[in-house]
Amino acid sequence: MSLIKVGLFCSVFLFFSFSQYSQQKGGKLWGYVFGDYFFKISGDSTSQSTQYSPYSKSYQAFELRRIYLGYDYIFSDKFSSSFLLEGNDKILTNSRHGIFIKSAFLEWKTFKDVSFAIGLVPTPTWSWALNEKEWNYRSVEKTITDMRGLGIASDLGVATRGKFDNEGNYGFAFMIGNGTGQRPEFNKFKKYYGTIYAKPFKNFQTEIYADYEPVSSEKSRITLKGFASFKFRKFTLGLEAVSQNRKNEGGENINVNPFGISSFIRGNLIGKEQEILNVFIRYDFFNPDLNNDSAGYNENFFCAGLDYMPLENVHFMPNLWFNSYSSKTSSLPHRKSDLVIRMTFFYLYK
Repeated sequence: MSLIKVGLFCSVFLFFSFSQYSQQKGGKLWGYVFGDYFFKISGDSTSQSTQYSPYSKSYQAFELRRIYLGYDYIFSDKFSSSFLLEGNDKILTNSRHGIFIKSAFLEWKTFKDVSFAIGLVPTPTWSWALNEKEWNYRSVEKTITDMRGLGIASDLGVATRGKFDNEGNYGFAFMIGNGTGQRPEFNKFKKYYGTIYAKPFKNFQTEIYADYEPVSSEKSRITLKGFASFKFRKFTLGLEAVSQNRKNEGGENINVNPFGISSFIRGNLIGKEQEILNVFIRYDFFNPDLNNDSAGYNENFFCAGLDYMPLENVHFMPNLWFNSYSSKTSSLPHRKSDLVIRMTFFYLYK
């Protein structure tokens, strides 16, 4: 057994040993897993960044798209910490499923409704935002900002979040980070994040988000995002729009401007005290560059499915996943739509 394997085994053993002791001190071990069996009905193998674009027609497989193992510890009413490991089919070690550190931070509640965090912190882009929580089906697909690679889930830096009122109807989150996610930083430039949310009415909430990242002395990125959701009876309707300006990334004095809009509806079909059967439908439009009408493809994404819950934390979700491509110019070749059927499973332990 190599020294790396011995070290990893010892680390995992100490982690679990410490967690069992710390649970008596205010700690909690938690996690979840989701994956699928999928079959690609149509589509070609392409270099696109969407989930099933690399696979050819009739490709099928079982996959684990996310494995979370987290540990939260409360030191006192002012200090707490969180540590999270993630594994998935894309993270490989010697061609086997691997893991990486998703987040690891210390949080300090300095005022009644304001806290500060330092370390590898969830960003306000979607991890500390409304859109992913309201969509509620990350196990089916990422939010449009995440799906199209317009942000990162966690970053090494400092962050603050809080509420403007006692009821929590108005709040904020701000952060300064490296901008490299879980990777080390190699330049002096930092990324600045900010979001403000409001719940002015009982069943309505909205959020405005922005970030700025100077990639180099000549290049920079600005992201703007808006989200709103409305609840009526047992259903939630959501709408998200995101735009990013990438200065000089198309060449000198040529900006790239990806834009997307996403809408969804989800709700309960069967269940009163405990939800048994839910339904979800989502449609996205994505343009990789608003500034260029003579190259690239506009994309239309659609997914729909049912969510069967035999237990509160166990989900079986048959669903349809569809992404079509519309060329911006007649000179581009036709690209077949990706159509996939899946049986998604999702369970939580906490």
